[in-house]
Amino acid sequence: MPRRVRLVDADLIWRDLLGQWLSALECTVVPEPADDAEPPPTADLVIVDVPFPRQAVDLVRRIACQHPNTPILALSANFFSGIECCGPVARTLGVDCVLPKPATREALAAAVRRVLPQ
Repeated sequence: MPRRVRLVDADLIWRDLLGQWLSALECTVVPEPADDAEPPPTADLVIVDVPFPRQAVDLVRRIACQHPNTPILALSANFFSGIECCGPVARTLGVDCVLPKPATREALAAAVRRVLPQ
């Protein structure tokens, strides 16, 4: 059964690329609600794009409240390459995993497998 993945704040190009990569991992990207009054879709994983990680704590908390017990993976161009996936930066942000952008297909696959074990 495909895993359901919610992409938050990803621009259209990343959204399309991540959708293709996630599809190869047997994941389905769930559509975002049409407006704020609509509840967010249920998901097995949430991937959030955070342009400014130091300012993303409130966004991550909101997502965690919307998706309790759901792993969150944060992507940012402001994470340095070589950052530890599940290290101190991830813990400070309150996410399960972080990846620098641009991420590779292999890095995304490894992170997804790490937070969504079979």
